[in-house]
Amino acid sequence: MQFTKIAVVALLSGLGLAAPSESLSNLSKRARESVHLANCQSYFAIDYYADDTKDNVFPGNNNECVSSGGFHEGSSASCKFGSGVTFSYFLSSNAHSASQGTQVGTGNNGFHNFSCFRDDNHALYTDGNGNACQSTYVCFDESSNMGKEERLF
Repeated sequence: MQFTKIAVVALLSGLGLAAPSESLSNLSKRARESVHLANCQSYFAIDYYADDTKDNVFPGNNNECVSSGGFHEGSSASCKFGSGVTFSYFLSSNAHSASQGTQVGTGNNGFHNFSCFRDDNHALYTDGNGNACQSTYVCFDESSNMGKEERLF
């Protein structure tokens, strides 16, 4: 009982919990969801990242699916991850020739809507067979509170 009174007095007097050094908006900027459509030389992969800052490693079998026949520019397609989640997307017919950072499509994973952009072909990871997987397109979760200029590259 005595401890409770002390804690209440401390909170009321401003001596309670310290404020975090980062605002919540900065935290959400750091942990944006993304889906990368990657060219892995001998196959095409679709990789989900809960935090896009970690897009430089293999996301794990549950967060990757292999896309048969490429990325189907100009039409809709979908891919089912090992986790059971399906990512459906549409890419414009000129998506591959679009300049880096141009919005070229949309996507949905059953939880969130995504906006898809032409990426810069940066290396995401090298798979176990030595294939370098490069990001052709990146789709960002639209529920993020970041503006378009903060989302891109």
